[in-house]
Amino acid sequence: MSEEKTYLKVEIPVEEETPFVPEQPKETAVDAVKSQASKAAKQAWDSELRKKATRGMKKGATAVAAKSQQVVQERMVKAAEEQARQQTEAIKTKIRETDWQYEAKQGTAKGLRWLSAQLSKLAERFTPKESAQEE
Repeated sequence: MSEEKTYLKVEIPVEEETPFVPEQPKETAVDAVKSQASKAAKQAWDSELRKKATRGMKKGATAVAAKSQQVVQERMVKAAEEQARQQTEAIKTKIRETDWQYEAKQGTAKGLRWLSAQLSKLAERFTPKESAQEE
C-alpha cells in the first residue's frame, strides 16, 4: 500500500432556500361582504349628502342654542324687573304707611336729649369747683 493518504470528500449540495412567505388566507364570502360593507360605509361617509346633512344639523343646533340663550336671558331680565317692581311697591307702601308726624316728633325729642346731654357736659366743664373758691 502506498503511503499516500486518500481523503474522503463529502459534498453537500447547496439548496436554494426560498424565503418564508406565510400562506395567504383565501378570501371567503364573509371577507367579501366585509369589504363591500366597508366600501359602502366609506362611500356614504364621504358623500355630499352626508356633509350637507351634517352642516344642516350644525346650523340647526347653533340656532337652537342661540334661541335657548335668548329665552333664558329674557326670563332672567323679566325676573329682575319683577323683583325691582316688587321692591319699589314695598318701599312705596312703607312710605305711605309711615306716620311721619310721629317720626319727626320722635327724632326731634332724641336730638334735643342729645343736645341737652352735650350742653350739660359743657356746663360741667365751665362750672368752677367750690373747693377752689374756699381757699
